[in-house]
This record gives sequence, structure tokens and C-alpha cells, in this order.
Amino acid sequence: MFVAINMKKIKKVSFFLVAAAVVIAAGKGVFNKKSILTMADGNTKGYLAIIIDDFGYNGEGTEEMLALDIPFTAAVMPFSSNTDEDIAKIKEAGKDYIIHMPMESLTGKREWVGEKGVFVDMTDEAIKSAVRDAFDKVDGASGMNNHMGSAVMEDERCLSAVIDEVAARGGVFVDSVTTSKSLGEKVCAEKGVDIFKRDVFLDSTDDSEVVCGNIEKAGKIAIENGFAIAIGHVGPEGGFVTANAIKSMYPKLMGQGVEFVTISRLSELVAEKRDY
Repeated sequence: MFVAINMKKIKKVSFFLVAAAVVIAAGKGVFNKKSILTMADGNTKGYLAIIIDDFGYNGEGTEEMLALDIPFTAAVMPFSSNTDEDIAKIKEAGKDYIIHMPMESLTGKREWVGEKGVFVDMTDEAIKSAVRDAFDKVDGASGMNNHMGSAVMEDERCLSAVIDEVAARGGVFVDSVTTSKSLGEKVCAEKGVDIFKRDVFLDSTDDSEVVCGNIEKAGKIAIENGFAIAIGHVGPEGGFVTANAIKSMYPKLMGQGVEFVTISRLSELVAEKRDY
């Protein structure tokens, strides 16, 4: 009996030592989602960070989205027709925001990226210059995610140049996961940049029931894994439909233990757990 009890104690201590080692080894880069699970009234609590892409065009639903009294992060196209105007609106609304960086895709047309963006035929310095210009334009951005970008996300040299500038600004990177072959985790880990990965796309449909279902799916992932990242849009990809869906689903998800947070706040929460 004495030996059996001691063995159980040893196993228990070993488990906590291994868990601690995992947290220490993680450092910056990919987050351990389970590490920030908390308890609220005896139930598991998860965090949901919604990113709304395509600010910068004054697209439909811009005003409605910014009027939401719900935390989310606006992703701003840095070189678009209404970039300055939308940034002013976002700041006035007190919303968190990141850069929605145009990047070359494997299948889309080059002109879809715009005249200024990141292309795989650019030199490292040209890429870094474009990213620096984006940070200067979207002053105060807490990080960046990719607009399109499957070609760049699969190209280690190009992506490394992008992440170098994100690191220089102390920002986080959100991988929109436009390709299953993304090198985002690998490059960010090497550069010491915190990375989040998109779990759910919310819209690209005018069917509000579909959007509401996707929000609910994101909430379930948050509860199961500790946090989730969902991406929606202003403009024709989402706009009014997405804003109204978020508003309608917010009370239900909050009642289920989901807390809505910005990317900046989520970074802080994970950092607090990691430091602990």
C-alpha cells in the first residue's frame, strides 16, 4: 500500500512537471489553447475573437459593425480608397484594429491584390518596404492578417520578410488560413512572433442563418479549446448580414460561457498564462 501511494504521488508530480515544461518550451509563436481555459460558475469558459476584414473601402455594414457594443477587431486594407476615413471611424468607435495585408494568391488575379501588396516576385527589401508602409498607414495597428495570400503563405522567403517587419513592430500575426500548406506557424516560431490561426469563416453569404450557425460553431470551438478565431467581413462578403448575426448571437453565446475579446486582449490573456 505504501509503495502504491507513493507511485501515485510520483505520477502526479511528474504530470505537473511535464505540463510546466511544455508551457516554458512554448515561448512565443503558436499558442496552447487549452492553457487559457478558465472556470465561470463551475462551467468552462472560452474566448472568441472575431476579426472583421475589408475595412478601408467604406463597404456596406461599416457603420453597423462599428456601432456594435461587442468586442471585435477590425482588419483594415492599408492602401485602399477609404483607408484613412475608415481608420478614423474605427478609432472614434474605440475598436481594436490590425492590418489586412494584401498578398498574392495561387489562384486569384494579380489585380485583385491591388497595386501595392506582397508578391512572390518581389525582393526581400521590397516586401519589407511594403509592410512598413502598411504599418505607417494603419498607425496603431496591433498586428496583421493576410488578405488572400495563399502564394505568399506557402513561400518561406517572402513570408519571412513579412514577419520580420511584424516582429519589428511588436505585433501579432493572424493566419487567415487561405491555404492548408501555410508556413505561418513555422516562420512565426522562428521569428518569435505570436501567431493565431483562423478557425471559422463566418460569411461570404447573404443567408443570416448560415452566418449565425458559423458564429455558434466558433463559440463551440472556443469552449472546447479555450479560444477561437473567426473571420467575417464588411462589404458584399458580409456587411449588414454579419453585423446583425453577431448582434443576435451575442447573448446566446455569452450565456454559454463564451467571452468575446479582441485580438489584442486575447494576446494579453495568453501571455499572462504563459508567463504564469
